[in-house]
Amino acid sequence: MAEIFRSERAFTVWQYTVAHHARLLLRSSRRTESDTRIDLHVGGVNGMFLRPSYDGIVIREGTVEEVRHITSVLGPEIFRQGGRLHVIGEDRMTGFVVGGPLECHEYPGADDAAPSGFLPMPETA
Repeated sequence: MAEIFRSERAFTVWQYTVAHHARLLLRSSRRTESDTRIDLHVGGVNGMFLRPSYDGIVIREGTVEEVRHITSVLGPEIFRQGGRLHVIGEDRMTGFVVGGPLECHEYPGADDAAPSGFLPMPETA
């Protein structure tokens, strides 16, 4: 059960698109003018169960037992094309994403409305 990402900051489900390949963007907006913005991206999303926002977040690899549970509920096709189980929650599952690797970009002083560095994520107005 390897930890992939941890932050005490608040993250919001910022964008989900199914165009081309399903992609998910979670964002922690700047708290102060001198703060950074953090974007978390998962491409090739096959399934997910998420809250709209998280006040602090831990993302880890899913355990064998958690993979079995998700497979029993959603079927084995959710892990097609080598999808990985990214579990939100340190000691219990509070959400999950099945897809490609988790990617993280931190932007110093970036505007909250600025496009993500994970292109070609279409930005919404």
